[in-house]
Amino acid sequence: MKNRSHPSLILCVIALLGSSLWFFAANSTLFTNSRIDRVLESDLPQITTENERIVYCRMQADDFRFPLPPHGTALDPQISSGGYDTVEGSVRVRYIGGFGMSSAQYEEWLRERLQTGGWVTVKNGEASADLIVSFSYFGDK
Repeated sequence: MKNRSHPSLILCVIALLGSSLWFFAANSTLFTNSRIDRVLESDLPQITTENERIVYCRMQADDFRFPLPPHGTALDPQISSGGYDTVEGSVRVRYIGGFGMSSAQYEEWLRERLQTGGWVTVKNGEASADLIVSFSYFGDK
């Protein structure tokens, strides 16, 4: 008597393994606190502003955020280079009402609000109410 596997049993095992892998992949960020769900995104890194108050850079393995100065609005955010967990770019900040922190004051204010791995330099822009903020982030620090 030959011992043959039933095709329906093989299909059930394949379905069980497939659903288990799908469940783990869909919920892995909850278990490992990682950004594995972003690995397949092709348009990263990205830069946006959150609530018009925070510059947000989204990368495949990490996020980088830093606040704008009080009364400042982000204009023309740009990424010059980036990768899996690194990003470099700049953003122009314009003060509403034409006055706000100087570049040195904003740099000092930002220093204690910057996440580990982040670096920011600020210089005066062409217009008197503008600042040019250059930033860099490396996620392994």
